[in-house]
Amino acid sequence: MWKLHARVGLIIFLFTGALIEILQFLYACNDYETLSLERKLSINLGQGQCQSTHNMPLDVGSEAFGTLLASYPGSGMRLVWQHTEALTGVEVSDDIGSAEVTGIIKTQYPHQEGRWSYGDNMDQVILVIRNPRWALPSYHGQLYEINYALDFETAYKYYDRVSTIREPLAAWIKWRDYMFQQEIELWGKFIDFWMTGGNQYWMDFDYERNGRWPFEYLDEEDKKIDVHCEYEMDCYPRAVVSYERLRNPETGPDEADKIADLLDGKLSMNVLDTEERPCVWEKTMTQPDDTPNNDSSDRTTTNHRAYYPFTYQQLLQIENKLKEYKLKYSGDGWARKPLSQNVVSIIDEYLLDIHDEIEHMEADATPTPAPNEIYQEQLLEWYKSVGRDSRYNKNKLKGMAIYEQIKPFYEDTDDGYHIHDKLRNRNYISQTGQKTILEE
Repeated sequence: MWKLHARVGLIIFLFTGALIEILQFLYACNDYETLSLERKLSINLGQGQCQSTHNMPLDVGSEAFGTLLASYPGSGMRLVWQHTEALTGVEVSDDIGSAEVTGIIKTQYPHQEGRWSYGDNMDQVILVIRNPRWALPSYHGQLYEINYALDFETAYKYYDRVSTIREPLAAWIKWRDYMFQQEIELWGKFIDFWMTGGNQYWMDFDYERNGRWPFEYLDEEDKKIDVHCEYEMDCYPRAVVSYERLRNPETGPDEADKIADLLDGKLSMNVLDTEERPCVWEKTMTQPDDTPNNDSSDRTTTNHRAYYPFTYQQLLQIENKLKEYKLKYSGDGWARKPLSQNVVSIIDEYLLDIHDEIEHMEADATPTPAPNEIYQEQLLEWYKSVGRDSRYNKNKLKGMAIYEQIKPFYEDTDDGYHIHDKLRNRNYISQTGQKTILEE
């Protein structure tokens, strides 16, 4: 079993975590001030006043209590680490470092953009949640900045776009229509993974952990605890932080206190006293000259519904997904747990937001254009063209050591696309009731 996971871990290293790793590399190659990514800490001046100064990274291999900040991509992690660093003076690291990195690390694991690179150095996890209605567009915006790159060489050509551009509407709609089903599912599975203490929902050889052909999601009875959560850390979160509440002036200081309270008193963590924290929250949110402001990078912090639209059917599916998770975490075995109650209350706020948008769309006489049989083929060709749909390609994997072990998953096709197209097309028909050319 350990050899199996070690081998899968190598594949995960090669194939996943591309987005955060590439972005981190590009940030290092650019000017922090230009990108508004300079990280700072805060000191208390007394009488409700505070000042930001540069923070300090912990020495590699140093003794420190490890805290993991986990979020689905596009969930406003930048704002979370800003507040965390301001409260502690400790630099938050990314999950692209070595296993010797300690202290506070942010990750998107088990999403394909995340990596478990920190070994057993983490002692607790804080789960960060954002409304999927906004997390998905924000995630796509990050991908667009680097032209959907999967390698450093390609990404470097687009480094000047990082945190400086907004994707055109057409790019968002293509990605939305092709990836919506996968990503709304993964948004929910991300919450499930951490809330269940690391319940693995993907097959062992699914190196992107997204259930795409030739792999599939595990049935409930086949799920097991992820090996990392079984042997390296307790994956049950100690707190759930809402991105929306963190940036809200009425709830933000209390939400930041969740982070501070969990870090206070821990080894190598010098957290600001309670009375100093409101000033730190205010300065982090409202004084971009002293601390990086979060509005520009998160892209969707104001009402950009027209710029990042979903179709009526997609909004209904988001609403249904939220209802599904509200029902789950208010049901038997969950209802009495404080963290579950916290998740449910957050989802209630998301449901109000999405319901308002659905009502507004229903009041609008303009119908959503029905998808046609050509459109789905065009989306597939577009996704292939940006290189994101070839990572399971049979011919590509034949040249890798892993192929002998995953060969049974593949049927006798030239490149794997035929079956992949069939499966995606079947899903498309189930949602729209329309056939595409692939089914003719």
